[in-house]
Amino acid sequence: MSAQEHVETWSHGALERVERCPACGSSKREARTYSRRDDAGAMPDIWYMVRCSDCRSLYLDPRPDAASLPLAYLDYYTHQAEHENVPRKGVGRHLWSLIHGYLNWRFGMHRLPANKLGATLLAAIEPVRLKLDYYGRHLTLNRFPEPGRLLDVGCGNGAFLVRAREMGWEVAGCEPDAKAVAACQAQGLDVIHGDVFHTALDVKPFDVVTISHVLEHVTDQRGLLNRVHLLLCAGGVLWVAVPNPESFGLHIFGSAWRGLHVPFHLCIPSQEELMFLVRSAKFCAPKIMRRGAHSQWLWSDSAVIARRERVGIPPRQVLNVARLLTDFLSAFTPRFAEETVIIAHKPEASDVG
Repeated sequence: MSAQEHVETWSHGALERVERCPACGSSKREARTYSRRDDAGAMPDIWYMVRCSDCRSLYLDPRPDAASLPLAYLDYYTHQAEHENVPRKGVGRHLWSLIHGYLNWRFGMHRLPANKLGATLLAAIEPVRLKLDYYGRHLTLNRFPEPGRLLDVGCGNGAFLVRAREMGWEVAGCEPDAKAVAACQAQGLDVIHGDVFHTALDVKPFDVVTISHVLEHVTDQRGLLNRVHLLLCAGGVLWVAVPNPESFGLHIFGSAWRGLHVPFHLCIPSQEELMFLVRSAKFCAPKIMRRGAHSQWLWSDSAVIARRERVGIPPRQVLNVARLLTDFLSAFTPRFAEETVIIAHKPEASDVG
């Protein structure tokens, strides 16, 4: 029997075994197990991620039970508001002015300083263009010339809601973490303390619902997607992002890969399985988006984890080359990117039945 089969508790409470893949229900799993402590090494527990042999998703086994899981979030990183600091002078300020020029043109923002050349220059650099489009969760003016109502599920500290509000959207969020909700409300954001099933969200349908790195934190992914389908208006848009369990980063860093994010990530669905889950929730035309340049901070954090956990990784020079190659390839295919991003639509009323 493996080590994890003998453990019944963790530092914050009880554990529960996961006999079947939470994504597809299969009991088959690969022999390799990814094991380590949490990202910061703040807890003494060793966690185990296994891969489903059928759908290729990763899942935590054993995992904290429902009563103890919230205790893992007591000092979570989403408790503080985020701020983007633009340098007062120098090359950094000129670079930000180009970025702002692109964002203002692409999303209808009004950021300063702004150089209109950014719309032309950065749009021509595909990995950068894709990175900036992701920053705005693809809510570009050509897709949404008239912004409507937007819900961010599991909105954390509200960083994206502030961004979407800049774009002209009427924003709302839901978040079960009280500290994160307080950070949102301090910024004047309309955020409900609760999950996506809170009845206060039923008042009026939303035009867009975004779910950024939340799906992998919940035990009932199908239920969450079904609920979002109900909250959207006819023709409404779903935007969902999760780590990619078949990314180059996982292949390189193994157990130290930041995307595992144990014990918070309970199940990371593969791209194929996530597409199936989205279709099963009656969304149509799901599309996996190309990600572009995005791996720097993920790989940097993974390298820190690898050193702490004594996981062998390639030399820094090799990692730098591999990272650049990953970002370049991610501009052409989402297959091995660090994240999976899917956009889908709720059918128009005329398409139902």
